[in-house]
Amino acid sequence: MTKEEQQTLRGWFEHYTDRFRDPDGGLHPLLELKRCHSLRVADNAVCIAEALKLSPSERLLAETSGLLHDVGRFTQFLRYGSYWDADTVDHGTEGRRVLLAQNRALLPDPAEWELLLCVVGYHNRRRADIPPGLDPEKRRFLGLVRDADKLDIMDLVLQAVAIDDFNDLQAMLPHLRLCRELSPEAMAEAVKTGSVSNGHVATLGDFLVMMATWCYDMNYPPARSLAIKRGLLPRLRRELPDTKPVRDLFADIAAELEKGSLDQV
Repeated sequence: MTKEEQQTLRGWFEHYTDRFRDPDGGLHPLLELKRCHSLRVADNAVCIAEALKLSPSERLLAETSGLLHDVGRFTQFLRYGSYWDADTVDHGTEGRRVLLAQNRALLPDPAEWELLLCVVGYHNRRRADIPPGLDPEKRRFLGLVRDADKLDIMDLVLQAVAIDDFNDLQAMLPHLRLCRELSPEAMAEAVKTGSVSNGHVATLGDFLVMMATWCYDMNYPPARSLAIKRGLLPRLRRELPDTKPVRDLFADIAAELEKGSLDQV
């Protein structure tokens, strides 16, 4: 990817998100949240790409993939008023549809265009649901953007919890209860599988545990190092009940995160 192509795609993103503004020029707060999230994920992707010593062209591609990863969120929210994929639409699939609906490919290189579509389409899938036959290049960039996305979501949620117990969460995910209570199903799955299914997330506490398990699924040492530097795991731990199952789970996640941050790239 060239710098000119990257700038064209950033301009497309700005033009696309402007379509959702009201007559006074404002975006709904939850759409503005996703716009700003997209910008930060792009920044995280650059940080990871630089630490991995990717080429300048690859860094631009990583940045752009991070910027566009959530384009499906805008039509999803406009149509359904919710960000809960299970009750609306898979926002990765929707983002791929949005990009394919353009009059032409947004990248002249067919391989880079297919890679971008792959990252957008699969960035939100559980690891088990990502097709095993993806070529290594697509899988490499998909893993990078998934890491960049997780890092920002965790930080964003923790900031919102500190401000007002994340009152906006119910607007985005209407079925969740804003309490720290942990569902037995969510904790059991986290301990057994190292992940939490969306169907077992019923409370804010479950949501925080689910995010903590994302640390098992970080692909690159630089992303794990950023998670440690930003104190994401201890900050999540402080928001949850002080029980032995929670302590044991977080101790295991912390050990895995520390080990992964020291692995060679």
